[in-house]
Amino acid sequence: MSNATLAASRPDLTYTPDYVHYTEPGFAAEFRADLARTSPLQQRWPTGRTVLRYDARAFDFRRIVGDTLAAAGLLDRRALTARGDRLEILHELIAPEHQQMDVSQQSGAARALYEMPAAFHALYRRLLDEVVGPRLGLGPVHFQLVPTFRVFFPRAPGYPGATSFHTDLMIGHNPREVNVFVPLVQCEATRSLLLADLDESLDLLRPYDHDFARFGRDTQQDPGLIARCERICRPLEVGVGDVVVFDPRCLHAGPANRTDLTRVTFDARVLPAADFRGQQNRYRGLGRRRASFVPGEYFSAETTTGPTP
Repeated sequence: MSNATLAASRPDLTYTPDYVHYTEPGFAAEFRADLARTSPLQQRWPTGRTVLRYDARAFDFRRIVGDTLAAAGLLDRRALTARGDRLEILHELIAPEHQQMDVSQQSGAARALYEMPAAFHALYRRLLDEVVGPRLGLGPVHFQLVPTFRVFFPRAPGYPGATSFHTDLMIGHNPREVNVFVPLVQCEATRSLLLADLDESLDLLRPYDHDFARFGRDTQQDPGLIARCERICRPLEVGVGDVVVFDPRCLHAGPANRTDLTRVTFDARVLPAADFRGQQNRYRGLGRRRASFVPGEYFSAETTTGPTP
């Protein structure tokens, strides 16, 4: 187990997560080696990212989201049905108190999607088995058991301060994971995820020598770094039927939604089984649950049925 220490939060910042700092020599050495390696995903897509396509008619995630929000009492299901299950107009159907965001960038509507029905999990597993796993070519993967939903309403109150540019490694994730982003509406401009290519991300982080706490503070306070992050982290232009996969070292951010429509997406991570078997480090998150990012806990104990690379 690592001895990651928590970087001290700065009270003068609106939103400052804790960031990892690895000091145990063996752990730190493997971590640095993983940061510097050419990952299997990068070998196939040098930018560290790609977009996969699937048949949205065969994977009706939008209907299940509508059913779940209605079951939670947040909207009238008939009103959404009459609008063709267009989740981008949820702000017209859900009360303002459920549009408020908390410091972790989650709205009340997103929190209602923490407990998804079995039908969603079956469809999510199919997407990994039939679309993501085979096309990534990484062999069998362990997958995040509970995907994270994001529901960003237009100009919703409570967005925590400046845009938080980051990589998931900064909050304890394994550098051998792969991020999976699934839009359930058309995403563009600030109604999307901001994402940088891998080489640009590494160039920006390299001068910090992986001092994630200092980098995180500067993304909130240093106008020059903020401008560079805004220049390289561009909004994804994707929609229903797309799956974006990207290297966990890529900088990204969820900006405040300044458009007139709602963003609804979910994201997850997969961990190639072969990569995990060859790794000594075991990673743990810094959030409230201190999630252990290993198979059988945060990730599934079983793997998808992807072919062995």
